[in-house]
Parts: sequence; structure tokens; C-alpha cells
Amino acid sequence: MPTTKSVKAPENAGQIERFSLVPAASQRQMYKALEALKPSTPDTASGIEVAEIALRLAIGVKDPVMLAYPAPGPRPVSKTAKAVQVESSAVNGGRLAAATLSAIAALLSDATATALVCAGKLDPQEDYRRVFSFAARHKLSILFLVANTLTPGRRQTLDLRTLPAEFGIPVFSVAANDAIAAYRVATEALHNARHLRGPCVIEALTVTGKHQSAIGALDLLRNYMERHGNWPL
Repeated sequence: MPTTKSVKAPENAGQIERFSLVPAASQRQMYKALEALKPSTPDTASGIEVAEIALRLAIGVKDPVMLAYPAPGPRPVSKTAKAVQVESSAVNGGRLAAATLSAIAALLSDATATALVCAGKLDPQEDYRRVFSFAARHKLSILFLVANTLTPGRRQTLDLRTLPAEFGIPVFSVAANDAIAAYRVATEALHNARHLRGPCVIEALTVTGKHQSAIGALDLLRNYMERHGNWPL
């Protein structure tokens, strides 16, 4: 009669790196950047510093990053992030429009690039729909990262769900403190932009109230890395 032999598990079975859509090296870079990230001051706080770091790592090293406000997120992982200067006399600040114009100028010099505009919290007094309409009409390869707040049971002051119907711009929503989710969303948005389908808006949501997550961004990332056999160094 035929006999069977038991198959031994490889000695390094417990060390096999599990599959992830986020490269292990990028995970480690995000972890180090989050460790180094200092809390925002009231003047620059947007609540999306974690998402900014993830998106900056997801796009190419040479792709331009425009900061419509003093965004602290990209700085731990990029020295090329450019803060856009806006004259104090400008109507309603005009930061989003100024950052978008800077992104367009950068794209004109490199047709293969995709720009990231860290918009922070959109100013209700600024005509941001005009900026999005222009970007959509000309199919600009720009990712707009926008901060927003969600309080379950309350109406949002800034509702971006109308953008797809108004301008055909995809809107991706992600938890503001989830670096892995932001990175994954960025890869899909980049695919859209790089195939000349136009801009995308990534909405980094901070949930308030009793539904607010008690897990910090660093712990959330560490737990993910450990589950995938990629221990923080």
C-alpha cells in the first residue's frame, strides 16, 4: 500500500511576509514619519497629517506636492513639498486656487507627472467648486487632499458627495488617521489620474462624537504591520 509522509512546515514559516497592497518599505517609512510627526499647532492643524504622509509616499518621488496651507504631513517624507504663498490681500485667501495654479505649472514641465495638492480644510467662502470644475474640464492629473469632519447624526458643513455628479470628479473618503487606507485609496486615485481621466478628490474624514476611534494612527499602523509580518524596526 502506498504510504504518505508528513510535510514539515518550513523553518521560516512564521517569518513569511504576508501579502499587502502597501509595500513593506513604504509601511516602515510611514511608521518612522508618524513617530517623527509633531502635533500640529492651532494655526496649521487640519487633522489629516497621517493621510498627507501616506499620499506623499504613494505618488512618485519626482511628482510635485503643493501645500495650500502649512501642511506638516509631507515634510517628514519629502523635501520637495512646496508651500504656496498667497498675498494677504487676496480675496478669501485663494489658497486652493493658488496651489492648483502652481500644480498646473509643474505639470506643464513634466507631462508624465501627477500633482498632489494638500488643500486642508476648504474655506466655505472660497469658490472651490470653480477650481474643481476647471481641473475636471481640462482633465488635469491632480489629486486634491481635503480635510473634513463627520459627526454621525449631523449634517456635514462641507458635502463633497455632489462633486461626481457636478463635475465627474471621483471622491474617495478615508479615515484621516488610517495611513494604510489612505495609501490604498491613493493608488486607485493615481491610476485614475495617470490614465488621463482627470483629477480626484481624497476626503480625509475625522469622525467626532461617540463614534470617534480611540486607536491612534501609530497604533493602527503598528497593528497592521505586525499582522502582515512586517515588524516596525
